[in-house]
Amino acid sequence: MLTKRFSTGSLSVLLLLVLVGCDTKNDSEKTTSTSPQTLSVQVINVEKKPTTTFTELPARVVSPRVAEVRPQVTGIIEKRLFEEGQLVQKGDVLYQIDPATYQSDVNSAKAALLKAQADESVSKKTALRYQNLIKRKLISQEDYDTAEGNWKQAQAQSAVAKAALDNAGILLSYTQVKAPITGRIDISNVTEGALTTTNQETPLTMIQALDPIYVDLTQSSLAMARIKKNLGNNSNLKVSVSLEDGSKYDHDGKLTFSGTRVDPSTGSVTLRAVIPNPNSILLPGMFVRAQIITANNQPMVTLPQSLVTFNNLGKATVMVVEDGKVAVRPVVTGGTVNSNEWVITSGLQEGDHVIANNLLRIRPGMPVEVLSDESVKKAPEAPASAKSTKAN
Repeated sequence: MLTKRFSTGSLSVLLLLVLVGCDTKNDSEKTTSTSPQTLSVQVINVEKKPTTTFTELPARVVSPRVAEVRPQVTGIIEKRLFEEGQLVQKGDVLYQIDPATYQSDVNSAKAALLKAQADESVSKKTALRYQNLIKRKLISQEDYDTAEGNWKQAQAQSAVAKAALDNAGILLSYTQVKAPITGRIDISNVTEGALTTTNQETPLTMIQALDPIYVDLTQSSLAMARIKKNLGNNSNLKVSVSLEDGSKYDHDGKLTFSGTRVDPSTGSVTLRAVIPNPNSILLPGMFVRAQIITANNQPMVTLPQSLVTFNNLGKATVMVVEDGKVAVRPVVTGGTVNSNEWVITSGLQEGDHVIANNLLRIRPGMPVEVLSDESVKKAPEAPASAKSTKAN
């Protein structure tokens, strides 16, 4: 009976020891699983390389010279002497207005001038003759003064007639409506047979200079202040243009004007660039994107935009490897490169290692192992069956 009790008690003690051992093993496994594990990461070695940076702004194409063509005399349009859309030169005849009335005025003015000149000639001869007679005291002083006054009056009448002829000739020349500037001509608002009046409100047509052409860049005053800070004293900046479909325009221009005031209604400032436009691709009124080249092939540090994180305050940071552990490094970004990279103006030095993968898994202070380029290239791919199983 005593032996049976002892056996039962021994079994209970043995079972208790087994349970305690299992708990100890589980605690050991938990401790091991929560300890930091070294994660393998790829890094980008920071180094300066020749870089071209730009600032991109919305812009609108503007003609440097615009002329609205209006008639300066009243009459009937006899001919239109241009093709719509063609390039015209300053002084080219665009319209011919019926000149008959104005030619008649010119003829009448010529006749009036001839009469005035004839009267002047007679008065002159009389005055000169009286000048000799007064010296010999054969005529009175009053007669001489009258003759001299008639001569001067005849001279004035000749001058008036000459001015009237000049005016008539000017009005006659206005019957040929000429191009005031060189440029591309617009559609005609009148046809042959239309009546035009002096300085009418509706123009006959319009001419716009297209080569070179202006591109006006508009930006807020705050953003423009940052741009000017980046530009510094560089006043000879190259400007490239992207068209509305995203394609790059063939010719680059130069920045020629920097806004001197802020528009009080919009809070914006305007910059102006001059762009060659030999094929008239850029037309007034078009909206384009203009890039101001702020640095050309200058040594700079750049990083893919996906590696730079911005907090709620707009401060930028990157993850770097320091002494084998993950660290957060504040950086300052500048312009963009290739539309997908940031220029890092400060915060990184040549030789720093910026983590390029596993960004969602790493944490500050976590130990990491930097993979060499060779190990990345030699990393075996997972078998197809394993990939399939993982996908499922």
